[in-house]
Amino acid sequence: MSEDFDLSTTDEQPRPIRARGILIAMSFIVIAMAIAGAVYGGRQFAFGVIFGGILSFVNFVWLDRSTKAIFRENATTSAAVLALKYILRYAALGTVIWLVHITGAFPVAAVILGLGTFAFAVVVQGLKNIFTSTF
Repeated sequence: MSEDFDLSTTDEQPRPIRARGILIAMSFIVIAMAIAGAVYGGRQFAFGVIFGGILSFVNFVWLDRSTKAIFRENATTSAAVLALKYILRYAALGTVIWLVHITGAFPVAAVILGLGTFAFAVVVQGLKNIFTSTF
């Protein structure tokens, strides 16, 4: 590789990770984990992963909307209220997981695994962008 290569002088910029790609990756990961959960953990575990995946989708959309609202220039709501809403989603998700634990509706580990699909999807999208770049 050349010693004088400078990324800042090239016209190409890294491709940003798109929300649509993350949602698609999340869908495939939830399906794969639910199938594996059904095989190795039973039907209840698979449904717990699916429930956690749905929570992950809701969390992603909520995070996206609240982040955009915080950085919107013509926001009518104060930044403190928007930040509070941003943080309250953690309390809401924690309450749902606590209710799952109290009721025993699904294994908590399965719900948390399904909730983690957002992180898995971001990693998958990042790796995809790395290996499909044109450097």
